[in-house]
Amino acid sequence: MVSDGDWYVLVEEDRNHGSNSDFSPDVHRWQLSKERQVADRDAAGALAEELAGTYLPQSPFRIKAGRGRRIYRLPDGTLLVRIRDGSTRIHFRVTVAELVAEVAEVTEVTPPPKRRFFGR
Repeated sequence: MVSDGDWYVLVEEDRNHGSNSDFSPDVHRWQLSKERQVADRDAAGALAEELAGTYLPQSPFRIKAGRGRRIYRLPDGTLLVRIRDGSTRIHFRVTVAELVAEVAEVTEVTPPPKRRFFGR
């Protein structure tokens, strides 16, 4: 069980995986790239705003810190950030989240019992 007040800041990046043919569009997929636990919701909000203004996503293109950046606050509180560096545009989102459940990973699978012929 998770205790009340386990707050996190999550950074998700749009990772372009390219096209698999000349006729299909580029494949984009959001991936969680940063997960940081903080003391409380207020600290999470402050860290989210700081990361929205300073974080540089992993990108196949070299992005510099001093380039154009737009930060949008979406209705659910998520911050969507667009960075523009010349003709390159990339974006990521920063979310404040409360951890509500954590399920342990199952590391060992128990094989089913062996069946015997004729119920023996």
